[in-house]
Amino acid sequence: MKSKILVIIYVPLIEKEFDMYIPVVKKVGTIKNLIIKIVEEESEGIFVNDNCKSLYDKITGEKIDDQIYVKESSIKNGSKLILY
Repeated sequence: MKSKILVIIYVPLIEKEFDMYIPVVKKVGTIKNLIIKIVEEESEGIFVNDNCKSLYDKITGEKIDDQIYVKESSIKNGSKLILY
């Protein structure tokens, strides 16, 4: 099993997309927090973490549970996610 997978994160608040490699052995909540930090830095202060953000599957609209591991979630290599 690969230790990292490539996902596409769309952030509607700043209308930008990010390609990111994420580890499959971490919890979704941990990965979400790392993604938020990266997006905050890349958006030069436009995107601000309000501690209410969640990850959603872009195709199904399903919210991804923060408490499960990435490898146990619906997130796969090439998944399109929304950070909202």
